Parts: sequence; structure tokens; C-alpha cells
Amino acid sequence: MATTTIRRGIVLAAAAAVSITVLSSCSSDDPAAEPSATTTEIVIEDTLPTETPAEEAAAAGGAASACEVYFEIDLLNSSYAGGVVKQGDMTEKQVEAEMNALVEELGTLAAAAVDDGSADPKMQANAERLQNILGKLKKKEALKDLSKPEQKRFAAASLRVQKSCDRAGFPLPAENVTARTAAGL
Repeated sequence: MATTTIRRGIVLAAAAAVSITVLSSCSSDDPAAEPSATTTEIVIEDTLPTETPAEEAAAAGGAASACEVYFEIDLLNSSYAGGVVKQGDMTEKQVEAEMNALVEELGTLAAAAVDDGSADPKMQANAERLQNILGKLKKKEALKDLSKPEQKRFAAASLRVQKSCDRAGFPLPAENVTARTAAGL
């Protein structure tokens, strides 16, 4: 959704720049000049997005929503690996609760994306793997208590979801790449 906001900002800035240019070109030293000869008609309606982010996601299919949630999971994972708990920004329980909620939402959205044909079945299968891995944690265990093999399985399933997003036309955003690099992933 952040990229949609950025795109809208760019479009609005471009529209403002074009409007200023058109208005400044409207003044003419020749009073006999016809207004149509000194101005250019510009149709901005076609360049401004008319859909809400939810409508854009629906138009792109369920894969857009599923990938957006996956990207949030990826950012949370990078923050966790980068020491968000050690820094005191979040508690283990907060990270675990947010991760569980996001992974559950991913599972639901991935199933919808497969149903509408915007994603491949691998996305749903790997979203379910992520849910199953987190489901193995006991009540008093934190994410850090996952066994090394489970951590590897989680990372592998996560990477497979990312590849499904790539195939659906939603590559990993630059902010996720930066967060991974900062976390040493």
C-alpha cells in the first residue's frame, strides 16, 4: 500500500507541475491571439488513480493482498532478527502474537488467491507450512524457542511464498531488501 501512496503522490505532484506550466503559458503578449492557440488541453483524469487500495488489490487478484501480508511478515522477521526485542521496541509476546496473526491472515489470503487464479497452489501450501510451524510452539515458548530445523523450515517456506509472489508479479519491495540487509539476513 505504501507504493500506492507514493505513486499517488508522484501523480499529484506531476499534475500540479503540469497545471503550473499550463497556467503560466496562458499569458500571451499578443492580445489578438486566440486562447486555443496558446493553451494546451490536458486530460489528467486518466492519470489519477480512481480506485481505492482495496479495489486495486481486488482488481489485481488475491495474490496482491496475500503478498502484501507476506511482505509484512518478512519485515517483522527482519526486525526480529535485527534485535527488535533486545532493543526494547517489542516484547517476545508482541512479536509472536503479530507473527501468528499475520501468518494466519496470509493463509486465508493465499487460499483466496489460489481460488481466484492469481497465485499458484504453492503459495497456499507454504502459507499453511508457516502456520503449522508456528503452531508447534507451546504457550510459554517464544519464536526463538523454535528448534533449528523448524527455523530452517520456516525460512524455506517463507522463501517459497516470496517466489510465489514473484511469479504473481509482486517482487520483494526495496524496503524489505534493506531490512534484511540491516538484520544480516
